[in-house]
Amino acid sequence: MINITRRNFLFATAALGVGAAYRFLPHGEKTSQYWLVSACSNNKNEHFVAAVDLEGKLRCKIKLPARGHDVVGLSHKPGNILVFARRPGMFAMEVDLHKGQVVNEITPQTGSHFYGHGVVSNKHNVLITTENSYASGEGRIVLRDKNNYKVLSSYASGGVGPHQLAMMPNSDTLVVANGGIKTHPDHPRKKLNLDVMKPNLAYIDLVSGNVIDSYQLDNHQLSIRHLAVSDKGKVVAGLQYQGAKNDLVPLACSHHGQDKLQYLSANESTWRAMNQYTASVAIDNAKKVAVISCPRANMLTYWSLEDDSFITSEKLADGAGLTFTDQIFASSGKGRLTTSKVLNTQGNQSFEHDALKWDNHLNHIKIA
Repeated sequence: MINITRRNFLFATAALGVGAAYRFLPHGEKTSQYWLVSACSNNKNEHFVAAVDLEGKLRCKIKLPARGHDVVGLSHKPGNILVFARRPGMFAMEVDLHKGQVVNEITPQTGSHFYGHGVVSNKHNVLITTENSYASGEGRIVLRDKNNYKVLSSYASGGVGPHQLAMMPNSDTLVVANGGIKTHPDHPRKKLNLDVMKPNLAYIDLVSGNVIDSYQLDNHQLSIRHLAVSDKGKVVAGLQYQGAKNDLVPLACSHHGQDKLQYLSANESTWRAMNQYTASVAIDNAKKVAVISCPRANMLTYWSLEDDSFITSEKLADGAGLTFTDQIFASSGKGRLTTSKVLNTQGNQSFEHDALKWDNHLNHIKIA
């Protein structure tokens, strides 16, 4: 077991220095070619997707018909994104950030709704979305042509309430966080099956649609919601607890080939402080650190990728969205975009957009 103290951790990150900059951007590209993009709202309860450059300038803001959730870039169309409605969502919109326009709209299959997330596989030329067949409550994985969004295939997600998903590195395997919560658009935010929910982490062969493996936690009310995958294939997932408010529960787990999911390691005060809720997960592969946001606790938490131990935390009011460029950026429902104070050894950057409440997810999008 590796013992990483805060002092040793900060010393190690400082030792990386400038040499780590830009290393993990695609093809060595500089961060100036990227904008930070997120769904957001204002104090009039209007909803948007907006882009900010890495100097903090608001580049565009496009109105949405309802609250958005996650945003994904289209690398085959630099400057274009897909923004997904918050679950149970009925739209995903392609937006041209340069023009500030919606250029296409995707609707879920009949009798289904989106779950707020999707991912593009350029290898297979498909957009992959998590959806819910709400009559049966069955989670679905839907593959669409990435160019025209025509549905190509659909198969079971291996559970109920599939939420965030990701492609595993160098493989045809998809990892899916089946949150276990049944929803219906007639009852937009109501959770319909909390007593019998069965969340799991499922690995699915993208080509055949077969579930390769599926793993459950010992507490069936710990909903597996959001995840990130390291460059070596380690999955880190954030959890949201659906039980009694005074219960003390772990709120993150990992998986890397073991026969069961592994809870991350923290003391009781850390789990209690996280307030039973996590929002986003991001990974800094160079520093071997996972970051998990806790908006209800107003903080970001830091975890060792090597031994799953808790490292430290930092305060960020309503901090939720996370993305890794050459460093971790975080967004806040209070209008702030900021680099990680813990991981950034070159001086913290922070941008204020007080008129906007950034939503739970943040991404960096190639714009040229």
